Formats: sequence, C-alpha cells, structure tokens
Amino acid sequence: MLRRPRRSMGDSSGLVLVASDPLVIAAVHEAARRLQGARPVQIVSGAEALYRMVGPGEPPRHLVLEGGSAGADLLSAARDRFSGTEVVVVARPGEKAPDGLRAVPAEGAKLAAALSRNGHGGAMPASDARSLAAGLARGEITVRLQPIVRLADRRPVMVEALARWERPRVALGAGAFVALAEQAGLATPLALAVARSAIEALATVRRALPLRLSFNVPLSVLLRADLPSRLGALISHHALRPQDLLLELTESTTVRDTALLRRALQRLDGAGFRVLLDDLSLDDARTPLLGLPFAGVKLDRSLIAALPTERRARAQVERLVRQSHAEGRAVVAEGVTDPLLWRASAAAGCDLAQGFGVGRPIPPEAMPAWIGAWSGAALPDGR
Repeated sequence: MLRRPRRSMGDSSGLVLVASDPLVIAAVHEAARRLQGARPVQIVSGAEALYRMVGPGEPPRHLVLEGGSAGADLLSAARDRFSGTEVVVVARPGEKAPDGLRAVPAEGAKLAAALSRNGHGGAMPASDARSLAAGLARGEITVRLQPIVRLADRRPVMVEALARWERPRVALGAGAFVALAEQAGLATPLALAVARSAIEALATVRRALPLRLSFNVPLSVLLRADLPSRLGALISHHALRPQDLLLELTESTTVRDTALLRRALQRLDGAGFRVLLDDLSLDDARTPLLGLPFAGVKLDRSLIAALPTERRARAQVERLVRQSHAEGRAVVAEGVTDPLLWRASAAAGCDLAQGFGVGRPIPPEAMPAWIGAWSGAALPDGR
C-alpha cells in the first residue's frame, strides 16, 4: 500500500474490533479461534476502523462493532454492501443493530457463524434486461468514487465514478450489468443514470476538496449529438462547469469510423467536455486512436502491473507518455496497488495514479475519511 495511517493498519485478513467491554472482547477472541484460519484480533478505535474501511489498501475482511461504539461515518462505511468487509454488531439483550447491519449476541459460536457468511454481492441472470430497465426507472443505479492522485506530489485531483446497481436484496458491480445494458439497448439510459448520480456525488465531495470527476461512457452514447446538452442540463443543477467532468471512452466497442468519433470529440470539446481514452493495454489495437483529440489516456492495470518486470511494457508506456505529453495530454496509471508500481509508474513518466494502493471505490460520503487516511500516512519511500 502507498499510504497508511501512522499507526499500523495490520493484516487485512485479521478481525478488526471496535469495543471496550471485556465480555465482547472475549467473545470476539473466541469467534476468531473458531473461524477457519484462526483470525488475529486487532482492537482499534472507531477512527482507525473507519480509515481501514475507506483508506488505501485492502479492507479488513471482518469488522465487529460493539453496540453504540461506532460514529455515524463508520456506520455509513459499514453499511456499504461493496466494501468487501463482513460487518456485525455485538448487541446486548434487547438492543437492536443500526439499520442495515446485523445484530449478534456476544457468544463466540454465534459470532463465528455470522462472520463466516458472505453478505455481499449477488448474481443476476445474463438475460435479465427487464429487471435492469425497471431498476433504472426506480433510480437503483448508484456510484462509488475511486480517488486519483498526482504522482509528483500525491495531491488528490480526481475521482472516477464507478457504477453500482443496488437492488433491494442484491448489490451488483458494473461487470454484472454494463454489458447487458449495451446488448439490451439500455446503454444511453444507464450512462445518463450514472452521470446523474456521479454529478450529484461530485457536488457533495467538492465541499471538502476541489476534485474533478470522470465516468465511463460507451461509444454509442459518446457519438450521440445530444450528449453535450444532456450533460449540460445535469451539471446546471449543481453549479458545476463542463471542465469539472471528464468522460472515459470504454473499450467495449470497436471504433470503426474514426471520422465520426473525431466529430463527436470536437462537439463535446466545443461544449467544454473532454474525453479520456480508457484502458490502453500492451499492444492495444486502439493505439491509432491517439491521433484523435482526447484529453488524456488511462493505462490498463495489466500494463502497469507489467512495468517492473517486462521491458516491452516499460517501452510502450514511455512511448505513450512521450506522445501524450507532446500533445498536452495527461497519462493515468490504473491498478497502482503498492509502492513498487507507484515508483515504476512515476519513473515511466505517468502523471496520475489510481488503484487500491491509492484508494478503493467508496461511497461519496466517505471521501472526507479517505482524505484523512491519505493525508495521515507516510510517503512510499518511508518519509
């Protein structure tokens, strides 16, 4: 990880506990012994637990909260069904868990059973387009924000909004429904739903930090002549400017008419909206698209992961960086998970970094906590 709070954040496989009651602490230790692999118990404050939930690096696998021990921000992070952390509340007799969380008695066996269950995620039939259309109509598309920072000084400069579908009993990541939307003719309503949710989130986040926002847009939507006006209508409600947004052209559809794409980019640019070319990989067939007026490029995590060991990957990244900088474009390194990839990306000349080593996708309201976790950590070189 690139940044940690000055106190050790420990092993993400451990069981994190926020409690002061000796009976609760004893029950959690017993539960940890019962869990497969015998999890170590780490007793932390509510603030440190929040940093672990939303800060850089892998989240804790298990979090146990003593009833009444968690503040509003930690409870909000704990309720996020995409957090990757299994959360339970140890409740005293007659005490209820906060909304959205499970109450479990202070008994080792029951705690272990609760923590062994996977309460996150879900599955959806690939043909369930009708449910997706209904979900769009009900406003079930939300976003999580993943921070992007400048490699030169580690300053937060952007967030990428990643789509989520929060159904009543199932929470789905983008991989479960974006392709379905494109196949079912729902790409435009989905893209606009994501844009609406992302813009609302940005308006909230900018109260704490002046960040720009990016979000994915498939080719079919990017080519629409009415996209600039639709985006303009969305941002007008939140006192945002087109320059506050960056669209990311996804790799889901092959570009067959570059002249048509060029006109779309120019149309958006004329309205103040710029576009990034997303997920360029090693020997990517889309490299010729760099001749079009994109604002920047994002390098796929597979390409960044190969930087420390593959000469071809380093040569390609350095070539892309030179070409992009000559055109005034920014280069974003995706998938930066540790100090090695941070240093390799910086050495290759990349401008910005994104990945779990910087921050995971988190709810918009958790951004102030991420900022606290990011600012309270050592530099990658240990300073």
